[in-house]
Amino acid sequence: MGSWGVTTRESDYGLDLLTVANDRYLRGVKFKTFHVKHITELLRSHIIGEFVKESNGWETHYIDFFYDYTFPYHYAHAVILIAECFTEYRNKGNFLIYDYKAAKKRRIVNFIFTNEDLRALRSELQSILDPKHSLYESWQNSDYFNEWQAHIQMLCDTLLQAMTEGGDGNA
Repeated sequence: MGSWGVTTRESDYGLDLLTVANDRYLRGVKFKTFHVKHITELLRSHIIGEFVKESNGWETHYIDFFYDYTFPYHYAHAVILIAECFTEYRNKGNFLIYDYKAAKKRRIVNFIFTNEDLRALRSELQSILDPKHSLYESWQNSDYFNEWQAHIQMLCDTLLQAMTEGGDGNA
């Protein structure tokens, strides 16, 4: 996995997932709205779809391994990515995304979410901090583990603060 920092947006896989959101959702709404639930479901379906393509003809024990280890690892990246996007929008008042097809930056002007959406993201982020989680395991021997762990905790705190401050709607 190529990465140059602790955030998912600083990794090849994170940028691949962002491109999926870009191509399959954001472009369709003219980059005006980042709908947390829709993008979460889109990325989850994408991860499963990629697995289905790859797993054609696999033996059952490989499929079981995917659901037990690989899917949580990949889905964790999607959840972190969405939480990072939400946090950037919340902290900066905007969210810039690069549209590779148009070769220009796009400004997201609206985040749509419910407290339940944020609660689900936060719950998944908290599970990532469990030493038994596959993504945690992949970071724990890294020189940047503490920085990564603090980043995940910061995302959890941001989501909790957003839920506490007020209900559904826009960040």
